[in-house]
Amino acid sequence: MGRIVTAYITALEDDGKPSVPRRKDAWKAMKGFWENVMPAVIDKPMAKAYRATRKVADATARYELMLLSTALQWAIDNKDVTKILSRPTIWLPPQPERKTRHLTRKQFDRFLNAIVAPHAKLYAMIGIHTMARPSAILELTWDRVNFMRGLIDFNPAGRNQTVKRRPIVPISDDLMPVLQTAYKSRTSVNVIERGGEPIASIKKAFQAASERSNVHATPYTLRHTGAVWAAEGGAPMTQLAQFMGHDDDRTTQKHYARFSPDFLRDVANAVTRKPVQKRGSI
Repeated sequence: MGRIVTAYITALEDDGKPSVPRRKDAWKAMKGFWENVMPAVIDKPMAKAYRATRKVADATARYELMLLSTALQWAIDNKDVTKILSRPTIWLPPQPERKTRHLTRKQFDRFLNAIVAPHAKLYAMIGIHTMARPSAILELTWDRVNFMRGLIDFNPAGRNQTVKRRPIVPISDDLMPVLQTAYKSRTSVNVIERGGEPIASIKKAFQAASERSNVHATPYTLRHTGAVWAAEGGAPMTQLAQFMGHDDDRTTQKHYARFSPDFLRDVANAVTRKPVQKRGSI
């Protein structure tokens, strides 16, 4: 398995896949257990035994075991690289229910006021108003902020869209003056920068603000919070899906539809409506 997974990750790296760093980290944690295992002997008890060795959440263990499964399928599809003829069925931990944690408006204001660094405060405003993924915000450059048309293009030139789409979104009325002020004082081509240098991670600034405000928030919290607020404001799920970069609105419906003021209201009101008379019925 060590040879197969290593070759699989190398192939992804050669193709410029953005998932490579996470897969490398996963394999680093898995390597001791799986490196010398032959694919033919992998079965459900072995996968469960591996799960028992990992003191991590089910979601993490599931991701790691799925890495084995996808690497094996890649090996089958590349017979010139390996001689794997069939892929064993790999047991996976149950998929945990994803909880959408979001902030109230008062909590966000408290958190925002606790942010000290200007670049982190700017990040928070962009995050809440665009619902963009952290990497998309950190990699945003001023040439993709169109003040005339009021649009932000989160997908840089030459980057192929992946399942985690980076859409073009409108600049909200509240975000526009914040961006204009930041643009006037810019010292870099990057929107999120400090001393003219791009920022690789915003986590430390968020951790410090969380401690000062007693409001726990991560960069992804802002994405979910913005989506919840939009749903509460009556935004259609199809439009919210496009805004968030979802390929279709099934994911959006699953996590945010219940926050809409009209969620299932027609069903609730249908209980007391008179039955619809079909044509020809007496």
